[in-house]
Amino acid sequence: MRLSLSGFPEMLDLECDAVPVLEIHDSALFARVCQSLYSGLDGEALEPYALWEGEDQRSSRNRFLFVFNPFDLPWSERALIGEVLERLEDMVLSEDEVRQEIEAAGLALSNRVASLGLRLQSDYAFEVQWEMRKYLKAFDFGVEIDPSDKLLDNLIKFLKFASDAAFEKQLVFVNLKNFLTGEEVEEFYRQAIFSKLHVLLLENAPDDATYEIERKMRIDVHFLQS
Repeated sequence: MRLSLSGFPEMLDLECDAVPVLEIHDSALFARVCQSLYSGLDGEALEPYALWEGEDQRSSRNRFLFVFNPFDLPWSERALIGEVLERLEDMVLSEDEVRQEIEAAGLALSNRVASLGLRLQSDYAFEVQWEMRKYLKAFDFGVEIDPSDKLLDNLIKFLKFASDAAFEKQLVFVNLKNFLTGEEVEEFYRQAIFSKLHVLLLENAPDDATYEIERKMRIDVHFLQS
């Protein structure tokens, strides 16, 4: 997949063999491009753009997941946690011994609660049978987050979370480099490549550092592309 911006001849390769970076130094243009990609309007956006797969143009609707604030990562994003819950449920169903143990525990819990209900005057019972997915949701199953963890640790954990969900959309981080050292950027890149995720960085500040697994397209304040 490649990204092209209207008025600029070069395209940015979005494949996951390297981390693509779109670095736009003019703040007004940067804001318009961010707004346009977020809108998913392609050629109708404020700054028209297109996604290309080979010679075919593809719609960007529902293709991007934006992270504007790295300190508030989208842990509850349905496309992520929903896939992890489904995968975990499939793992339980595929292992008979584990499934039987969990179902037995669920039945014991239901029976114990029902026995307490007998002390009440009316009749009470569970309307639905115990299910793994409902159990995981009821007890808010998700990634364990420690507020004292460093930003990079949380970012790495988030990339692993996206990998567990087999996330195929484009993860778009806005001005992420502002919060990371050069070494941390490299470590973030390595995890993204190892996880085979599609990650795109949108950056406003000039960065002359060279990273082996970074693929950058730069548009300077004179709107010159390099």
